[in-house]
Amino acid sequence: MRLTAAPSPTEVRSIELPWGLCSYILKRSKRKSVGFLIGDHGLQISAPLRLSITELQSIIASKSTWIEKRLRQWETRSKQTISLSSLLDESKPIPIRGEPYQIETLPARSKPMLNPWTKSIALPACENSVQRDKAIEKLLKSHAKEVFTHMATKLFERQAAAQRLPHFSIHLSSPSSRWGSCNSKREVRLNWRLVHYPPQLIEYVIAHELAHLVEMNHSARFWAVVESLMPDYQTPHKALSRMNPAEVPVL
Repeated sequence: MRLTAAPSPTEVRSIELPWGLCSYILKRSKRKSVGFLIGDHGLQISAPLRLSITELQSIIASKSTWIEKRLRQWETRSKQTISLSSLLDESKPIPIRGEPYQIETLPARSKPMLNPWTKSIALPACENSVQRDKAIEKLLKSHAKEVFTHMATKLFERQAAAQRLPHFSIHLSSPSSRWGSCNSKREVRLNWRLVHYPPQLIEYVIAHELAHLVEMNHSARFWAVVESLMPDYQTPHKALSRMNPAEVPVL
């Protein structure tokens, strides 16, 4: 009996498509179908363990147009964003609610502060970049929780659709691929990195998740609730589709 090696669970491969050579990360699992995802590292494909490379390449070829479109969007989005640590390393301003905040250094053991009036972030002197990044992330998360809670409360109170919304609680999250989520416990989880974005974009994500408390889907009824909460939601909706939840927008 001839034995064959099992496919590698994760490997980098490439395929020639009509528009050019396409590299992708292949992940094998016990799934039954092929899944496509444009993630932080480009195209990722999940495939069943027993699916042959020939069959997989045929499936990939059939998705060529979709892959090209999504990869171009990903490349554009990557050029519009940068990591928070990179901004700090380069002494560049940090976007807070869409506005540039300058970093000011305080004596060691001072209390970090974010001042919306002077558009500044005061941080105590840190021993290294890791300590610095943790300090500013803690400060930004605290500010994000305050801003998100305030905006969610205003949406709940002033919109007609609020009469249909159940009470909820706001929580922070830090996923790399989504802006927000909610669950049956009425917990609305918002990506803390939204604090870098203009208020209109933050408000849209909150309205989106509040609407899910009424309609746990993306049906016409769901979008009607979103519109009742935020009539001009389409503009920020389109803008966020070009952004990377794991990164900071470039001012």
